[in-house]
Formats: sequence, C-alpha cells, structure tokens
Amino acid sequence: MASQDRLLPLSNRFLQMASGDLAGQANLKRLRAIHLIIGALTALFGLLMLAMPLFADIQNKPVAGILLCLFLAALGLGGSYAVLRNWRHPPHHELSLSDEALHYKTPSSWLLDGPRQERTIAWRDIVPAADGQPDVRTEFTTSQGVTRDLVFWHRDAQGTVRMQRIPLRRFSRGTFVNGDELKLALLVRLASRPDLRFAPSVFIGMRIDPASWRPMSKPLLAQALGGLASMAILLATVWNLDVGAGASSLLPILAAMLCCAIAGTLLWHCLFPQWRHPIRFQPIETEARD
Repeated sequence: MASQDRLLPLSNRFLQMASGDLAGQANLKRLRAIHLIIGALTALFGLLMLAMPLFADIQNKPVAGILLCLFLAALGLGGSYAVLRNWRHPPHHELSLSDEALHYKTPSSWLLDGPRQERTIAWRDIVPAADGQPDVRTEFTTSQGVTRDLVFWHRDAQGTVRMQRIPLRRFSRGTFVNGDELKLALLVRLASRPDLRFAPSVFIGMRIDPASWRPMSKPLLAQALGGLASMAILLATVWNLDVGAGASSLLPILAAMLCCAIAGTLLWHCLFPQWRHPIRFQPIETEARD
C-alpha cells in the first residue's frame, strides 16, 4: 500500500548533480585482459590438438580420430584468432544519461552477456507499474539465475507500456570505470519522479543509502552472510542424515530450511526495519518524515 511507503526528501543538490550528460567509461583494461586470457587458452588447446597426431599412440588410431584432432585444432586456433583480433579495441557495452533520456547499447559479441540491442528511453516515457508492485524494482535475470536486473516500465513510440530490464552488473566498475557515478545519477533521476515507488532491493543491490545517497554495504553483506550461514546449516543437516531412513530422512532437511527462512526473516526485520516498505521521494520544499 502507498500509505505505508517510506517517504524521503530529495534535495536540490542531488537533482543538480544528476543534471547534464554522463557517459559510461568502459573498463577496457578488464576487457583486454579477458580477451588475452581466453585467446591464449583457446590457442593452447588448438596447438595441443594439432600436435596430437604426432604421438605414436594416436597414429595407431583410426583416421577418424586424427581428423577429429585436426578439426578441434582448427576450431581452437580459429577461435583464438577471432578473440585476439579484437584485443586492442574490444567490443563493449555503452550507457549514457542526458537530461532527456537514457541510452544503452550492447554490441554483438559472445564475450558480453545479453543479445545485441540498442535503445533510447526518454525520462518522460517512464511510467508507474500497472501491477501495484513497486515501479522500480529488481528481479532475477532468469528463474535459474542468481544475478538481478533493474526493472522499470516505459511507454514506447506506439504507446505500448513495456518492461525494461538492465542487469545490475552494468553499473559495476567491472563494466564501467565510472559505474558508481552512473548508478547514482540514474537513481537520482528516477527519484526525481514523485510518482515512482522503489523496492528496497534496488538500493540494497546498488549499495546506495537512499536517505543520504552515500555508499552502503551492510544490508548486502548481511544477506550474503545469512545465505552462507543457511548453507552451512543445511550441509550439516545433510551430513548427519540417516540414509537408511528412506523418505523420512527428508524431514530434517525441510525443517532446517524452514527454520533458516524464519530466523533469517526475523533477524533481517530486527536489524534493518527501514527496508520493510517501498520508498518514494519528494522535493525538499515539502519534506516529510518517514
């Protein structure tokens, strides 16, 4: 319910900070290192396969085995060439913010996550979610994934409201050297819209305190430690199971999972009560206490 939202002021200083153009500076050093490592490994594999027919044991094998080694050698050396030829100028993600719009581009490269896409989204076209959930939130990339996307909605040129997903790792220093500036500027621009509600997971995942707009790591660290503790309890439970008990041996596992979930939830609410409700922002002139 919107009446339970945590209401925070947004000062003019942060609004001015978010104005102007800001372009992501790709972390080319990291990309070049990845290209070198993958290129060297594939080249090593190709040379190994190329040398295989020289061994006496392989020479006594059927011709099909030798042809397979030569095929794998060509595949490895060809793949190494394809990777290393882009070493000096590797393809990279692009992301920029202006006063009018958000622009991002994912080039075509199997070394970069996500398919090729390019999109420009005007700030005025970002709209609240129609499902009653927070308008800006995070969701897992896939049902099996462990990484999260930043999710919001926008109206395209045809007037259709579409979901927009941007992986949170796009705002890391591994992708952009100025990733911290990008994520701060993006969140401040979105927060300048008083009609948008934010899920607490957005600020936890991006490690930004919405009250002070300073770096924040404790909630995410607490989640990581809680996950490790739960895994340790489950592993200890499995280790001490009586395998001969049959289906009844699953009961301790289910009980341990339930206890971990309840204990983790209670501990979270005790340590971080401010993260219970969605967050909205308002101009400093009409400041309200949450």
